[in-house]
Amino acid sequence: MARRPDGLVAPESLDDASTKKVYRPLQWWPLRVMNPWHKFAVLVAQNASIWLISLALGRFVPEVVNLVITQTLTAVTIIAVARSFRGWGEPVAPPRAWWRLSARPLIGWWLGALYLLSASSPLFDSDSRNDGWVILSVEFAFLGLAFLNSSIRLTAQRRRPQA
Repeated sequence: MARRPDGLVAPESLDDASTKKVYRPLQWWPLRVMNPWHKFAVLVAQNASIWLISLALGRFVPEVVNLVITQTLTAVTIIAVARSFRGWGEPVAPPRAWWRLSARPLIGWWLGALYLLSASSPLFDSDSRNDGWVILSVEFAFLGLAFLNSSIRLTAQRRRPQA
């Protein structure tokens, strides 16, 4: 720590690019995922699980029923996982507010826009309309609006911090 001429110690920046971020380990109950590589692994596991469930269900139920079940499961797990992920510097122990899906607004804006774009694609491309296009569009619209709601509230909260 370097001392300044006035005798005070200069504060160390938390966002210094030269220091390596050290993430807390994965917490299993309640699930809290802080490390980006752990987040990636959780998303891969989530997608693989839903794919396997879809394969298993496809043998016993009609395609539309399979789609409804797997897409509902996908939406629920995306919301649950998003609420379990924690950003750099975000408190780990307390649960997030019910509306909060990301640590910072920017990722919510991007994900919201991508999900809403995915929801609207069958309206512009008749080839992408199959038996379950309405189900997929509703799911993507729900997720897009949820992420946009989170970003809008986070942006408002940053501009007007609560006492």
